[in-house]
Amino acid sequence: MQQRGTQEPKLGAGERLIDESLVRALVPKRAIGAHKWGVGGLVIVAGAPGFAGAAVLATMAAGRAGAGIVNVACPRSVAAIVVGAVPEAATISLSDSEASAGSKRALEAIGKKLDKSAALLIGPGLGEDDATNALMEALFGSERARHSIGFGVSSPAAPEPKKLDGGLVAACGKPVVIDADGLNWLAKQTGWAVWLPPQRAVLTPHVGEMARLLDVAPAAVIEDPRATVKEAAKAWNQTVVLKYGYTAVSDGTTTLVADDAPVSLATAGSGDVFAGAIGALLAQGLAPLDAAALAIYVGSRAARRVERRTGVLGLVASDLPLAIAEELGALDGTARENDD
Repeated sequence: MQQRGTQEPKLGAGERLIDESLVRALVPKRAIGAHKWGVGGLVIVAGAPGFAGAAVLATMAAGRAGAGIVNVACPRSVAAIVVGAVPEAATISLSDSEASAGSKRALEAIGKKLDKSAALLIGPGLGEDDATNALMEALFGSERARHSIGFGVSSPAAPEPKKLDGGLVAACGKPVVIDADGLNWLAKQTGWAVWLPPQRAVLTPHVGEMARLLDVAPAAVIEDPRATVKEAAKAWNQTVVLKYGYTAVSDGTTTLVADDAPVSLATAGSGDVFAGAIGALLAQGLAPLDAAALAIYVGSRAARRVERRTGVLGLVASDLPLAIAEELGALDGTARENDD
């Protein structure tokens, strides 16, 4: 018998459990003649030196969740690791050390692939150094950053950045997932919520990241997690996921709550997998709230599937992408189940 969370959450007004009856109809379908770009291209900006694993996990999950093609924008030193682990991935090489003119080339390269793609994911394993700051400023529209991006080297005499305006992220017209170090960078900016068009982004904080975004103590976040995620979604006018206990997602009007809370997901990299799955589902045309809800559902079921082989303590994040694919296949009837 599948072990469940110790106590299913009690729902309030405007809240609904994320269960099979809700998500079955959300699974993307492919028509005869489908092409890899047509079924959903995703651009992932991830993986600074030393954090290649996050980019690998997000990329692997995106492919297993149905993205037709995944382009990973990462430093050259990380690109070889990503392709070695996920040979289906394509890469957009960013400089490891170049500090001038690099941002223009980076934005042109990312923009070229994003023009053909359907969604964007920013954040897994980016780190929090000067290079990441320059990259994020470039993506979100800083004039200074257009002349100073590079991984490992920054311009010591660069002028103060002009006010950010959303840049490529806002102008591309594509939905975006912002996760991990992308969220940590946003938390350091003033007025970031106005940079993004309404209901264009899915933000995926855990408790610590949510606390930083709201500038409150973590205890305030977990005092009433569902109220917190709903109010954050209203304030930012985006779809927000709070990864805590029974994970919840809200667009400010509707709040959806996971019907299971696998503690085996308390393992490094599970958030990267989750972000990759949401990005893939956005790329296949799901609305932000629906993409997050389906990713929450299949992520929990995937964890339970892996637990049947490894137990709770033995699950690692790299176990999850294939299990997510199996859960999606079970939902739409295209996979043959052979569980004992």
